[in-house]
Amino acid sequence: MKQNHSISVSITALALTLVTAASSFAGFDSNKKAVDINDVKAMLKSNQQKATWSPKESWVSDLSLKDAKRLMGLGYQVVGRLDPDVQNTNSNETVDWRNMGGINYLGPVLNQGNCGSCVAFAAVATLEAQTTITTGLPWLKPSFSPQMLFACGGGGCETGWQPDMAAEFLTQSGIPDEACMPYTSGSTGKDASCSAACSDVGSRSMRINGSTQPSSSGPFGGMGGSIDDVKTALKKGPLMTTLTVYSDFVTYGSGIYQHVGGTALGGHAVSLVGFSDEKRAWLIRNSWGQEWGEGGFAWVSWDDVSGVGSETWSLDVGNNAPKVAVTYPAERAYISGAVNLSAAISGNKSLFAEQVKFVLASNGGKTIQTLDCVTVTSGQCQTAVDTTTMKEGLYTIYAQGKDTGMKSQVREFYVINSAPRMAISFVPAAGVDVSKPLSGRPEFVITAQSQPVPMQHVVLQVLNTSGQVVSSKDNPDVLPTMQMGWRTVTVPDGQYFIRIHGETPYQGKMYVTDSAALPIAVHNVATQGEDPAK
Repeated sequence: MKQNHSISVSITALALTLVTAASSFAGFDSNKKAVDINDVKAMLKSNQQKATWSPKESWVSDLSLKDAKRLMGLGYQVVGRLDPDVQNTNSNETVDWRNMGGINYLGPVLNQGNCGSCVAFAAVATLEAQTTITTGLPWLKPSFSPQMLFACGGGGCETGWQPDMAAEFLTQSGIPDEACMPYTSGSTGKDASCSAACSDVGSRSMRINGSTQPSSSGPFGGMGGSIDDVKTALKKGPLMTTLTVYSDFVTYGSGIYQHVGGTALGGHAVSLVGFSDEKRAWLIRNSWGQEWGEGGFAWVSWDDVSGVGSETWSLDVGNNAPKVAVTYPAERAYISGAVNLSAAISGNKSLFAEQVKFVLASNGGKTIQTLDCVTVTSGQCQTAVDTTTMKEGLYTIYAQGKDTGMKSQVREFYVINSAPRMAISFVPAAGVDVSKPLSGRPEFVITAQSQPVPMQHVVLQVLNTSGQVVSSKDNPDVLPTMQMGWRTVTVPDGQYFIRIHGETPYQGKMYVTDSAALPIAVHNVATQGEDPAK
């Protein structure tokens, strides 16, 4: 029998969290690493009852304390948690929206990068999934703009944001497709201006009907909700949630996380995408890329003091979700020559040719072609287009019902019909002295020049003295000028070269360019009297 308890905050956990959070600022040194993975391994070994998870190195675990705290973009620390004893203990269920009836309803794991924009990413992850779930159309694959939501809603890389404000903005103003305002703050570390959104942002934005809070402890603790309430809500779709991140959490690699030690780094927002009664844990989708955790996901114990699940937001998309989607080209695809555009539509697929048209526009938003659906193949509406008659560069495309008014999200794609011409160079960022041995996570400023289209992605490569690539880091969000960091702990101490590698596809072949190689030395192993965290 489910117990009818209204108080869902553990006072003991609240007190412990407050003490830990307050003590985390004692002896604060922003230049030190946020965490030493060897310390976490030792803490796990000495806490056998909590040692059901394994740590691993990632780009997040090697950040300085200052940079790690910057990622925690929730405007407050979560100080309450759901009481794990207040639930229906007879249940034995699992919900995982990555695989519900063999269908993955989630979008790809994204990376907020060098900006405290976690709230926007948590909101977008939750909205994309709920849109797909509500419509029951897995092929929709909606892609919304966290940059627009964050910039126009009042968020800031240094100041962060709050989930209730994100939910309110989604209700009042809505959010456009990713192509309307691509994410740049992760690469630049700087806030973007709301004015950078596309000129037709209003017509391209989707509003939600509203939001509810299955649980709500608030920034200072409080009442409302239970584990059963959150589980019931999760059966309808993912939720936005918050947690206090401790330094051991950034090293999470696999298993069921439970805090074993380390300082509080700050409040963080994620998307809650499942639970397991057997594991007694929540499944979260983070915004630190696929390198972190279990491909970007983590199981967090109900007994953990982080407060995950103690405040949640469900998003009601109602009937606002689109019913038609462009399925080719994919977002940011590079296409050449004659290709078939394709779309999918809900309802009677025999009416494809009568219901759907494609609208192509230039980067400036001017419509250049409107094409009717011609054939139906494998449930896809298709029409041919010869890109050789188009100027090379960036375009947008959407599918639209001729008479119904249905309109898909806008997708961006590049037309390239000549071999790309590329050049790439880099210099150490301010404060990085390559004449001395490097440690930690040095950063480099990269200049990427490419015609007739931008490079598809850039890779920072580390080569040994024999010229073999021994470490690399990919950046798919290529800007003309951008900054990338590299974790030196991915290689043993010694002599190396760093170079930047750029790639652009054309007619089935990948064209590449490399910068000049920069000789460096790596030294991470502390000798007597040295502190490797500095």
